[in-house]
Amino acid sequence: MTKAISHRGPDDEGFYFAQSSGTGLGHRRLSILDLSPLGHQPMTYENSGLWIVFNGEIYNFIEIRTELEQKGYRFCSDSDTEVILAAYLEWGKNAFAKFNGMWALALYDENRKELLLCRDRYGIKPLYYHLDKQQLVFGSEYKVFWAVARELSVSWDLRGIKTALGSAFYLESSGFTLLEKVRNLLPGHYLVANESGVEVHQWWRTLDHLVEVPATLEEQAEQLEELFRDACRLRLRSDVPVGTSLSGGIDSSSVVVMLSDLAYSGEVGERASKSWQKTFIHSFKGTSFDETDYADIAANAADAEKIYVTADPDELLKRLDSILYAFESIYPGMPDSGWRVYKSQRENGVIVSLDGHGADEMLGGYGFYVTAAMEDSSVFSSRFWSLLEQQRQMLGDMVPRYFTIQTILKSRSWIKANKELAKKILGNLSLNSKFLSEEAHKLEGYDKLKTELPLRWDALNQSLYQDFHHIILPRILKNFDLMSMAHGIEVRMPFMDYRLINYVFSLPSSSKIGEGYTKLVLRKAMSNLLPDPIRLRQTKFGFNSPLTQWLQNELKIWIQDTLESDSMGSDLVDMKKLKNFYNEKIVSGQFEWAEASQFWVCLNAIRLTQIMEKGV
Repeated sequence: MTKAISHRGPDDEGFYFAQSSGTGLGHRRLSILDLSPLGHQPMTYENSGLWIVFNGEIYNFIEIRTELEQKGYRFCSDSDTEVILAAYLEWGKNAFAKFNGMWALALYDENRKELLLCRDRYGIKPLYYHLDKQQLVFGSEYKVFWAVARELSVSWDLRGIKTALGSAFYLESSGFTLLEKVRNLLPGHYLVANESGVEVHQWWRTLDHLVEVPATLEEQAEQLEELFRDACRLRLRSDVPVGTSLSGGIDSSSVVVMLSDLAYSGEVGERASKSWQKTFIHSFKGTSFDETDYADIAANAADAEKIYVTADPDELLKRLDSILYAFESIYPGMPDSGWRVYKSQRENGVIVSLDGHGADEMLGGYGFYVTAAMEDSSVFSSRFWSLLEQQRQMLGDMVPRYFTIQTILKSRSWIKANKELAKKILGNLSLNSKFLSEEAHKLEGYDKLKTELPLRWDALNQSLYQDFHHIILPRILKNFDLMSMAHGIEVRMPFMDYRLINYVFSLPSSSKIGEGYTKLVLRKAMSNLLPDPIRLRQTKFGFNSPLTQWLQNELKIWIQDTLESDSMGSDLVDMKKLKNFYNEKIVSGQFEWAEASQFWVCLNAIRLTQIMEKGV
C-alpha cells in the first residue's frame, strides 16, 4: 500500500504495528521540516503510547510549540509532526482548531486502542477510507486501495463514475468516490474507531467562525492585506527550497509580489528570503488563453527568476496514460498542465510551491458569479445593467452567445414574471452529457452536499459558500494535490489560511463584485504591490490546455485506441454515439468547447478504468 503512493513521499518510509490490536500504520515521507531522521514517521511522543502518520503542514507549529514548552512539554525534533502529538496530548480534539495548516492524519492511542483520522478544515489534503465488519483501511489516494483490491473486495463504483461523468464537482463533496466501499472523509471532519465502533464527527464549520469586519471598503482591504501578508509569511517556513506557480492572473501574481515584499522588507529569515525566487510559468504560445505576458509583468515586478514550461505534443502522447494514472480522476479538463509545472519544479530543485488557489471561489472570480450578483438586482436597476456590461467585458468571445441571455433570464424578477418561458429556454441550455449509455441513465448519481445558509445572505454569498466548501473548490484542491504529489511537490496556498477565509466570508457581496470588477476587495488590498495591468485586468482564463486542438491533432492515435478499448468506463458510455461524434465532429473541427469537454470526460473515464485495472 505504501509503495503504491511512494511518489507522495520519495524520501523515507516507515511502519508501526500494534500486535495487541492488529493495528498497523504505514507512511511515505516527503521531507520538508527537519530533514534529519528525527522527522521519521510513524512518530510517537516519549512514552505516551500515541503514534501518528501525517501528510501536510502545520504552518504555525513554532507558536504552538512555544505555548506547549511553557506547559512543560519537551521536543526532540524541529518538525511540526511532534508538535501535533504534544498538542493532542494537551488539548485532545480541540487541538485541531489551533492548527493553521493543511493535513490528513491518523493518531493511534495504544492505551485506549483507538484510532483517529482527521482532515483539515477545507480538505486541502485528501483522506479516504474503507470500512467493513473486519477492518478499517485508509490512505491518501485510490491507489492505496487498488493495491489490495482483492483483499478488500474493492471495485469500481458505477454510481460514482456516473456522477463524475455528469459533474466531477459533485462527486468529491458527496462523501463517495469512484471506488465501491471507499469513502471520502469530508473536510473539517474526524473519524474515531475503537472497540465500541466507528463514529464520524464534524469539527469545523466556517459559518460558526464569522468575524466582524470594518464598515468601509478601504478598511476592509487594509485588513485583508494584513491577513494575506501573514498567511504568506507563515507558508515560507521550510527546510527545502520554495518556488511559485505563476499564471499571470491576480491570485498567483498576488502571491509572487507579496513573497517578494516580505523578502525585501526583512520580515522573513534569510533562507526564506532567498529560496522563493524561482517562479514557474506555463506558456500556451499561439493559443487564445496564453497569459505569459501578464505572468512576465508579475515576475518582473517581484524580481523573480522565470522558468517557462511548455507542452511538447510528442511527450504528451507518450505520457498521457501516466498522467491519467497519477490523476486517478474523471474530469472535464485535461490535467497535463499542472502535471508539467510540478514536474519542472522538481527538476529545478524546488520542493514546495506557493500557489494562488482558493481566491476565485470565495471572492467571486469567475464570470458566473456576476450572474449570481445579478440575481439580487432587478432587471430595471442600474446595478443589473452595470453587472451585465462587466460580464461582457470579462468573458468576451470565450462563451456561447446565449450566456448573456441566460444571465438576464436567471434574474429572479424576470423568472417570476415569465416562469414557463424561462423554464423552456434555460432547459434548452443544459449541457448534460449526450454520450451516456442506457445503463448509465438508469443509475442514480450521488448528490452534492448543501449547507443551510443564513437567510440574510444574498445569492452571491450563498453561491460562493457552496462552491468554496462543497462544489468547485474541493475538486480543484484534489486536482492540484494529485498533480503536485505525483512529483513529490508540496503545494501551499496562502489564500486558504483559515483566518483569511473566516474574514472573507464575513464581508458583504458588494466588497467582492462591484465597481466593474470581481474580487474587488483583493484588488484594493494589492494596490501598492501588484502592477495595474494585472490588478485591473478583467479577462479571466482557467488553467487549461488547448483541448480542442489536441483532440483534432496530437491525440488522434490515442483517441482511436481508446474508442476501441473495453473497460468499466465504456459500460456507462454509448460508444456508438462517441465514435460517431469523433468521426463527424472532432475530425472536421465542427464542434464547440463544451462538446469537446463532454467528449473528453468520456474518454477520460474509459481510459482511466482501463489503466487502473491493468497498470500503466
